[in-house]
Amino acid sequence: MAPLTERQAWLVLASVKGVGDETFGRLLSIFGSAATVLIAAGDGRLATASADWQRRQGRPLLTAPVLTELRAIAADGNERLTALSDRGLWSLTPLDAGYPGRLRDLDPPPPVVHGLGDPAILVARRVVALVGTRRPTPFGRMLAGRICGRLVECGAVVVSGLAVGVDGAAHAAVVERGGRTIAVIGAGHDTPGPRAHEGLRRAILAGGGAIVGEHHPTVRATHGTYPRRNRIIAALAEATIVVEAPVRSGALITARHALELGRRVLVAPGRVGDWSTAGSLALLRETPAYPLTGLDEMVADLGFLGGGDAASAVVGGPEARGALLATIGPTERSVAERLCLGPAGLDGLVAGTGHPPAVVAGALTLLLMRGWAQAIGPVYLVAGPLLG
Repeated sequence: MAPLTERQAWLVLASVKGVGDETFGRLLSIFGSAATVLIAAGDGRLATASADWQRRQGRPLLTAPVLTELRAIAADGNERLTALSDRGLWSLTPLDAGYPGRLRDLDPPPPVVHGLGDPAILVARRVVALVGTRRPTPFGRMLAGRICGRLVECGAVVVSGLAVGVDGAAHAAVVERGGRTIAVIGAGHDTPGPRAHEGLRRAILAGGGAIVGEHHPTVRATHGTYPRRNRIIAALAEATIVVEAPVRSGALITARHALELGRRVLVAPGRVGDWSTAGSLALLRETPAYPLTGLDEMVADLGFLGGGDAASAVVGGPEARGALLATIGPTERSVAERLCLGPAGLDGLVAGTGHPPAVVAGALTLLLMRGWAQAIGPVYLVAGPLLG
């Protein structure tokens, strides 16, 4: 088997059940790269590192089943890559220039996103999430449709979770009005959502939208995958609108993620004592969320009064990267140049640049403030214009 590139190694490592965002970052920190992690899985160093971690932290870095799976794919990870290509999926990692900048606001961001449809839609300029209960009232369905119709008129992309209820009503309303929508799924693409939405999924893709998720296509939904999906919905959008959320609605998780990310949240208020909006009222009472008081007011609150489109971000090439590096100081530049070679932790940057840890940390802070570096757990990689 030919050696995997670092990007391919990210896709393979992220496909392993039990290697979540935090574990992925820890493995990169320990071994320096995803490709080295896979090599270490085959030669026994990964098992040794996991045992050392357990002695120091009181819990294993990786469980026995995960170590077994990693040893198996270390021999041939191409099977995981072939599963992606056979299904026609594209994949984006933080190593890619097309990785959505808004997902980088998550700490840590998903190591990989797989999708069908147009990947450029993920970096559209205007993206709004619309979420709500799986058991909406007739009024809730109607309101979701009206909101989406107005968002389409404003040139916005609508993102939701492809579930039955408000999610499905939102996607369907966008498609009906000729707009584009992103469906974020809570499992792999082999089981992308309710069977009843098979036609809706086809319509989303035919209309220029996308269906995306962070899981390898063979992964099935579990109790925890849907709440994790909600953080991606919140991060992809510049604002989130909640329509009818009971007290235990997953829509509340999405809204709180959006608030934590500093995004605007609009909530359609409901009647006092109505179960379908009890969570919505709690959001308005307990958080900085805004009430949605009308469609004109919504457009104003979202800052869409000037009209617009869903243009994608433009990323510079290698020449632009070189020109940018020439504008910063020599210490920052040396740290950035090391990151351009691949992800690295603080120790790796110290070794790669020859600067003391305090100097490297200061340079990293400046690069992070510029948006030219991104942290994934304890590991750093380039971001923004340096991705070209």
